[in-house]
Amino acid sequence: MHVTPTDHGSVIGRDEPGRNPRRRVLVLCLLLPAIAVTWTCGSIGARPYLVPLPDARMDSVPAEPDVIIATLQTLVVGEGLTIRVSSPAEGYLETDWYDTVMQAPGGGSSLDPSRAVRLRFFADRLGDESTRLASEAVMRRTVDPSLEERENEIMAPPGHPGAELLVRVLSAMRASLASSSP
Repeated sequence: MHVTPTDHGSVIGRDEPGRNPRRRVLVLCLLLPAIAVTWTCGSIGARPYLVPLPDARMDSVPAEPDVIIATLQTLVVGEGLTIRVSSPAEGYLETDWYDTVMQAPGGGSSLDPSRAVRLRFFADRLGDESTRLASEAVMRRTVDPSLEERENEIMAPPGHPGAELLVRVLSAMRASLASSSP
């Protein structure tokens, strides 16, 4: 049998360099399911993929995480804060920025980063009938839009209006849970 080369001088069964259709199909078969799983997993919950800051306030609370978050929702709204993200089922609550000078929602774009605070609560069930509650009152370190938001956050120091707000909310939460328990 006699085989003649094609007009382009390429060998039969081989494509142009860098254009292997089998490789392209293989990459798509591997890449598309990975993208689909990542997209699906990322869109399931409201709780972000972050951990409390190392100096976050840690407490053990004798209640279920969903009850704690639901109680905190009521309390932070009562303090005049607005909720940015809340998921009692996932044990997470985050407020919008709150201007401690004006005592009103907002302040996230203030030129004075010490004015605005955001509260975050992470409630995770412990083995028994209690919950580990991590609480944050964070403020921005600087006004720097080039930084990721979490990289620019620090805990409000003791005596700061944001730290006092957090203590007030946690005290009210403990009182509310104590009065509702049998």
